[in-house]
Amino acid sequence: MGKAGRAEQAFPNAAPATTSSHRRCGTFVGNLVNGKCVSVMLLAVGVFLSALLMLLHLRASGGGVPDVPDIPTEIEGGFVLLVPHSEIASEDRRLEKEIYNQIGVPNSKVSVSMRPYDYTNTTYVKFCVLPDPRNTSMSIKSIDALRTSLIRLTLQQLNLSLTPCVFGNPLCLEILGFPGGITLMLPHNASHAGPVQPLFNITFDLTIREVREFLEEMKDELALILQKRPDEELFVKLTNMNGSTVATPVTVQVSISLRDHSNFLHSYRLKQLAQIIKAWSPRNLGLNTSIFGTIRDLKLSPLLEAFLPSLAPSLPPMPTPSISWPPISEPPKTNVYRDFLCPALVKKQNEATPHRRLMRVSSMVISPKLSAWLHRKYAFEGKMAAPTLVVPVPEKKMT
Repeated sequence: MGKAGRAEQAFPNAAPATTSSHRRCGTFVGNLVNGKCVSVMLLAVGVFLSALLMLLHLRASGGGVPDVPDIPTEIEGGFVLLVPHSEIASEDRRLEKEIYNQIGVPNSKVSVSMRPYDYTNTTYVKFCVLPDPRNTSMSIKSIDALRTSLIRLTLQQLNLSLTPCVFGNPLCLEILGFPGGITLMLPHNASHAGPVQPLFNITFDLTIREVREFLEEMKDELALILQKRPDEELFVKLTNMNGSTVATPVTVQVSISLRDHSNFLHSYRLKQLAQIIKAWSPRNLGLNTSIFGTIRDLKLSPLLEAFLPSLAPSLPPMPTPSISWPPISEPPKTNVYRDFLCPALVKKQNEATPHRRLMRVSSMVISPKLSAWLHRKYAFEGKMAAPTLVVPVPEKKMT
C-alpha cells in the first residue's frame, strides 16, 4: 500500500492529462468530420444545380432528342380549286385528311383554311403542316421528307390527288413557308446528270415562281454569254431562304455539266468561263433587266476563283456574241406580274369561257416582263412587232 501511495505521488497528474488529451483529439476529429460534410454538401449542391440547368436547357431545346430541331416547325402551302367556296366550305376536315394522307409525316397534322379566290367559282386553299402535339417538334427526317414532297408537288413531279367529285383538281400549288429554306434543281432530271460543276451564284429580287416562268429565257441568254458548247448542259438551282416559292429574293446557282457524264470540264474551259463571267459582270451577265432586274451578290465558285487571283492584272474579255441588251440604268420594273398568282388558272378560264368579254390593252400595262419577252421573241423570229395582248376581264358577281 505504501508503494501504491508513492506511485500516486510520483504521477499526481497522469489521469487528468489523459482525459485532456482525449478531449482535444475528439475536438479535432469532430472538426475534421464537419469539414468533410460541408465539402460533400457543397459538392452535392453544385452537381444538383448543374443537372437542373442541363435539364432546363434540354427541355427548352426539344426534350434532348438529338433528331429534333430546336426551332418550332410550321410549314405552309397553298393552291387553287376550280370549285365555288360555298360548295366546299364545310369540307375542311375532309380536305385536311386527304392532304395528310398524301404528304403527312409522323407526329404531324394538317390544318386548312379556305376563302373565295379572285376569279368566279374558285377557292384558294391555304394549308399548314404542324407538329402534333403542338408543343413538340417533328424529327429532322420527317421534315426532310416533307420538304421533298412539297418540292415535287411544286415541280408537278407529284400530283396532289383529291376527291374529284368534291374538290376537282388543284392548280398552282406553291410553298408559302418552310423553315430552313428550299432549293429547286432545274431541269428536274439534274439528279441524273454527270458531275455538275457550279460556276457562280447571283441573287434576284424575284420569286422562285417568277424565275421559273422565265427560266428558258434566262438559260438561253446565259448560254450565249457563257458560250455553251454542244457537249455541255446548263443547270440552275433556285434557293429561297424563307422557304417560299412566292417570296423574294431568290439565289440562283448556275452550273455546267458535260453530257459525257464520266468527265469534268477541262481547266482551260474553266479559265475561259472565269474570264467571261468577270468581263460580263458589270453588264448584268447579259440578262435582260426589264425581265430579271439588276443582279446582285455575284459570287464565283472557289473552282473559278482559282483562275482569277486577286493580285492578277485585269484579264481581257473573251470574244462573245454581239447582242444589243437594254441599258442597266432602266427605270425600276413594276410588280404587276405578281398579281397573277395562278397563270394556269387564267389559261384554263380562257379555254373554258371563250365567250367572255375581252379587253384589248397594251402589253406594257399588264406586265413589263411579259412585254419584253414577247418583243424579244418576235425580234428573234424576224417579225416587226409583238401582237396586242388579249386579256380576260374577270366576271363581276351579281349583287
